[in-house]
Amino acid sequence: MVEKNNTISAASATSPSTNKAGTSVEIPKLDTIPIIFIPGIMGSNLRNKKSKDPVWRIGNYAGAAKTVYNQSQKSPAQLQRELNAESSEVDPTGDLYIDPRGKITSKEAKEERLWGTVHWESYGPTLMFFEGALANVQLEEKSKKWYQKADGYQLIAQDDKYLLDWLSLLSSNEKQTWNPQIGFESIDKNDIEKLKRFNFPVYALGYNWLQSNALSADDIVKTMKSIKAKYGKNFHKFIVVTHSMGGLVGRNLSKKMAGDIAGIVHGVMPSVGAPAVYRRLVAGSIEGSGVKDYAAGLVLGKNTEHVTAVLANSQGGLELLPSKDYQIIKKDKTTTPYWLSLRGTDEKGTIHVVNLPKSDPYKEIYKAHNVWWEMTKDELINPLSKKYPRKTARENFEYLIGGVQDFHESIEKHYHTHTYINFGADSKNMTFGTLHWGLDRPLTGLNPTQLQTLPRVNGQEIQNKNNQVLEKMKEIKDNKEKKEYFDKNYIPNNGFRYIRLASGRYGKFTISSKNLYGDGTVPFYSGVAPISPTKQAGIKQVFQMEGFDHQGSYGNQHVRRSVLYSIVKIIKDNNIQPRR
Repeated sequence: MVEKNNTISAASATSPSTNKAGTSVEIPKLDTIPIIFIPGIMGSNLRNKKSKDPVWRIGNYAGAAKTVYNQSQKSPAQLQRELNAESSEVDPTGDLYIDPRGKITSKEAKEERLWGTVHWESYGPTLMFFEGALANVQLEEKSKKWYQKADGYQLIAQDDKYLLDWLSLLSSNEKQTWNPQIGFESIDKNDIEKLKRFNFPVYALGYNWLQSNALSADDIVKTMKSIKAKYGKNFHKFIVVTHSMGGLVGRNLSKKMAGDIAGIVHGVMPSVGAPAVYRRLVAGSIEGSGVKDYAAGLVLGKNTEHVTAVLANSQGGLELLPSKDYQIIKKDKTTTPYWLSLRGTDEKGTIHVVNLPKSDPYKEIYKAHNVWWEMTKDELINPLSKKYPRKTARENFEYLIGGVQDFHESIEKHYHTHTYINFGADSKNMTFGTLHWGLDRPLTGLNPTQLQTLPRVNGQEIQNKNNQVLEKMKEIKDNKEKKEYFDKNYIPNNGFRYIRLASGRYGKFTISSKNLYGDGTVPFYSGVAPISPTKQAGIKQVFQMEGFDHQGSYGNQHVRRSVLYSIVKIIKDNNIQPRR
């Protein structure tokens, strides 16, 4: 059975009249509400526009180890050349691992639904879940013949695979795992049963995460318009589901296609940014001691040189920096904008602190230049020695920061009028709520003004000294002595900044570690920002949840169920009625 030009047709074969066995034909539902899934940063496959060679495609399952190794071997210059916003585009040819028991074929998933544009291991199982659950809405166990009840049969047929997921939406116990932060509105059986009358094709729309999220929204608009045209008079509205930075794309998208979007569900969105981005620029992306932390760090950028080479040239990633609306929520519920502090002690033991930003993080922090605590060092921005249209690498970087500010202001308090949010606030998944630089020794006469302007040591000078250490080590034969010499003389660069003392020696500032609960990446302050300190217009519900990390949020059963609830509520809120 096929649908073409908004009509249904089916082919069948005749049989002798003596054959009384019947057959079932599943009639597709014409009334269509496409589900648009928008992934997070680095979740979309990218390729070079000209050669069509992949420039970003993370391996799946066992293949991920190869990705970790390959990325760790690339130089900063190679990363800068490959991961370039202007020369990259979305790669729709990513690997798929479709469950053959599902009703969608690999060909349909890749060519029509665009699932090949996203990393399968991160998002494939989620796409399969929503595709299956929304096509199998049920609140009662299906009646079965004796042989259909056998475990072997059910392993293949999976008639009631999503039954418990749908029933859970009526359970008060399930609601408690969601931890709603706004007065909860229950749904009933009729609200859920109504979904049986709609077709919910699930699309995955990857995007070029190196460019501004506003440009990515423009690209997605074009694709969504073609999807709408495909369904013609059967189209009702889209429902958008986002992950992480995809939420920023979605918020910009909703300004451009508001009339065609019934609602948006945001998952683990850094609503007002995350200090982790600043920290990765100054310390690299290895943020824990576990194998998983180390592997993820090697892929995202193992040190400040590798991260800066990509991120300082990519407006999309820089848009994850804290906006001016990032607020620290104190115990007494008052707020402060100070998420970065510089700390030092004078000879009397008095601690001096400079808190930033006062009001403008773009000027005070991101564009701060030739100070020891600057976010981006000139010598690390352009390892490729690329020629920029704006004279220097620094000028190009500051131009991008100007674009970051414009983007932040464009979505500052904007959310779709039917917005549902889920985010992680788990003490087992600590992240960076604030950051501080701490000095390793007291300094005579130190004061706050001096603290900001202490003379920095140029990165090239440190590199030269380290090269001398590595050369000297070649002369040392004993491995133990070699290690002792290295530990004593090599100057680490990740997470440290050096100042020149009057004695000619170096003083060392160290960046702080994780200090706030969240999902391991997005801190509580950013996750809760849509409703605290001020509830923004359009926010219908916010679920503050536990039990998952940032990347794995949609693999969590309760998160998935909260999204099903949100979809039911969006349809109910909009009073969408089937036309047939």
